[in-house]
Amino acid sequence: MRLATRALIAALATLVLCAVVSGQTLRSPEDPRNLSPAVGTGGPPGGPTGLFTIYDGQTIRRGEFTFSIAYSNFDRDPGDVDIVEVPLSFNIGLNDHIELFFKTTGFRGVKPNSPANLSSFYLPNSQLHFGPPVGLGSGPAIVLAPTGNVGTLAGTAVFRPAFNQPFVQFPFVGGSAGAFNTGPGHIGAGFGFPGFNAVLGPANGGTSTFGAAAAYPGIGSPVGSILPGVVLATQQLPPTLLGCPAPTPANPNPTPCIVPATFTIAPAFLPEAPFINRLYGESSFNDLVFGAKIRLTGPNNPFGFGFVPFYRWWMDKGDSFGGFNQMQRGSGGGGDIGDFGLVMFADGRLSEHVNLSANIGYILNSNPKDPNGFVMLDRPDELLAGVGIDLPLTSWFQLIGEVKSVQYMGGTPNAFNNNPVDALAGFKLYPRRWFGFGFAYRRHLNPQDVDRFEPRTFNVTVNQITNVNPAGPQPLTVIPATTVPATDGSGRPRGFRFSEDPHGYIVQFFIGHRNARIVPVINVAPVVSVSASSASITTPCPPGTSSDTCTPSASRSVELTANATDADNDTLLYTWSVTGGTLSGEGRTVNWDLSGVNPGTYTASVEVNDGNQHLVSGTTTVTVAECTNCRPPCPTVSVSCPSDVELGQPITFTSSVSTDQSVTYNWSVSAGTISSGQGTSSITVDTTGLGGQTVTATLELGGLDPACSRTASCSTSVSAPPPGPTKFDEYGDIRFNDEKARLDNYAIQLQNSPGAQGYIIAYGNCEGAAQARADRAKDYLVNTRGIDAGRIVTIDGGCRADLMVELWIVPTGATPPTADASSAVDPCPQCRTPRRRTRRDE
Repeated sequence: MRLATRALIAALATLVLCAVVSGQTLRSPEDPRNLSPAVGTGGPPGGPTGLFTIYDGQTIRRGEFTFSIAYSNFDRDPGDVDIVEVPLSFNIGLNDHIELFFKTTGFRGVKPNSPANLSSFYLPNSQLHFGPPVGLGSGPAIVLAPTGNVGTLAGTAVFRPAFNQPFVQFPFVGGSAGAFNTGPGHIGAGFGFPGFNAVLGPANGGTSTFGAAAAYPGIGSPVGSILPGVVLATQQLPPTLLGCPAPTPANPNPTPCIVPATFTIAPAFLPEAPFINRLYGESSFNDLVFGAKIRLTGPNNPFGFGFVPFYRWWMDKGDSFGGFNQMQRGSGGGGDIGDFGLVMFADGRLSEHVNLSANIGYILNSNPKDPNGFVMLDRPDELLAGVGIDLPLTSWFQLIGEVKSVQYMGGTPNAFNNNPVDALAGFKLYPRRWFGFGFAYRRHLNPQDVDRFEPRTFNVTVNQITNVNPAGPQPLTVIPATTVPATDGSGRPRGFRFSEDPHGYIVQFFIGHRNARIVPVINVAPVVSVSASSASITTPCPPGTSSDTCTPSASRSVELTANATDADNDTLLYTWSVTGGTLSGEGRTVNWDLSGVNPGTYTASVEVNDGNQHLVSGTTTVTVAECTNCRPPCPTVSVSCPSDVELGQPITFTSSVSTDQSVTYNWSVSAGTISSGQGTSSITVDTTGLGGQTVTATLELGGLDPACSRTASCSTSVSAPPPGPTKFDEYGDIRFNDEKARLDNYAIQLQNSPGAQGYIIAYGNCEGAAQARADRAKDYLVNTRGIDAGRIVTIDGGCRADLMVELWIVPTGATPPTADASSAVDPCPQCRTPRRRTRRDE
């Protein structure tokens, strides 16, 4: 780590030597405001130019750079945690708009004053102090049931009594979860019994860098993460409650039933150091932050606006014992791939001695992972917001006031979540423009104290609170959580320790290089003239007339251009106005539409503002005139076509135009396709598939005066296609009497369809059976039903596995049906000798 730090410092020094060449837009010596890096801490990182924790709208110039070291003390909740950080930063200007920065935490000290409020002190390698005579031991907690011999409790929330958890080193998984039985001093009750064997883990579920945390049986909270829920106070159940032993002569002092009274299901953690388990932990070079500050407005603009993108890399992570040990010392969140931030800044120079700044930003935090790749905690993202005011009373003294908030977004639920709001008041001194120091008093405005603590529900029922029958191995007994007061009678949650000292402070020292300043140049007004793409517009002749001596303008619009120059290269603002017509667009070039205005002369004006109290104007005129010598007439146009055609026959549409002018022909049809003639005076339309439809062809002439009528149309009907054959009936090897009934219906249909032909297609099940069955049906229709023999056609469809007869009606002109050979049997078997006919066959 130290080699990497030295290499980084060497690279930054190289950048400094390369950048200290020349400045660009130099500052005025009359400006009392000087620049220095922000310290950050408790939210946004330090390094960019700013106040203490707020970024202003300024950037240092090309060749300028600054080193900064600070000592920052601030308080955070939950846990009434006192944090000390020594941020080290460096920034360097690239040009008038961009500066790069780097920041790291050279030292960090974290002191939880209320460790019982933090889940990290309930991990298997952590202990709490219970006071004499008990001393140190594992604290009571709400955990996801461990694995092993736990019966039906698997996957549920359980109460882990005090002193139950044996010491297990990180990564915890595979270690003993304890007996969940009576501990020293009869504190706590569980579900242990002889033969009970509970194991921590293994973890399952979340592995995503930005997703939900994994589940850690026996270790973490039921809502997910490696951190358990906390039990702030417990309650002894009366012996009369189911499962709680009462005193007996043989056992006058039975093990008490202890259940949680004030507790949380979700973990309680400090986002700044979620795994801290030291009463005071120290670490160094926790993070590396790389970023840039990009100002989008000009260097002399009193309004500054831009963005600060940055990337934060954590040096200590949970993928190793050493890394997690540092995290338990409070080194940081340990995001697996680092964190990504973007802050938008804006400031306004209200006067020479007043500057107002505002920030809003978002930090996307990645999740820490254990050595097996499981997410230990879904770290919440951070929504940053703040405002600051600085008063450069002289070139060496600057008063500063700030209000900043951090809103934690999403992530693993935090039982005692606190979105800190800090107020700072301080000053910076600049003995020279290139070095100085600052001091600020810092106060946490919304700590978790008695006056500001938000009401919470602590009596959430834990699914299984269990006890063991002391008489010997018994089935697990479920004891519901009792309703006990969640407060101590004064409105304070029982066992919760409030924050008492939420103040802090910042001390900063910075040194670097600043370019020399120059005497300000007097800003001069811009020069502007206006030009139009055309000085006149000629309107066309009235409808129905034309002129041989007048050429109308192709467009009623002209393009207006403001030809402005500014010696100071100021950003110019253009404001246009006209005495007629309408304007579209904005900026230096706009369009002026004079459609619909009366003939006359119209004026366009522009006002140009350079942002430095200079306003100049320019004008131009455009004349609108009518065409002269306009005369009629317009040509006539018509289209001829046949009234109807047969299906498949092409249709010819022919136009007639009474004009000597050169025209173009554009045809369109309502149905079908144009097979030839498009672009000429006559077209041919293909009628394939258009039976029963009407085809309308429309001609539009081009090249005529827009006021003239240019379209005509004609319609032709296409005859409908003839009907096809219809299968009327089909039957198998049925009795002849049943067949006669089917043939009677067939005969009626033939009689009702004069001109239609009847086709009988028979498929036999043996040689000769098909034709015999078809002939028998025709004989019945002709000799019994009186159908003309010429209207009946029989077809031998061949041999099939089963006999089948099809009866078809074929209208005049329709294509007759044919036999289907797809199911043919070859060779066809010989027919068996028919048995003697009985009355049953009739």
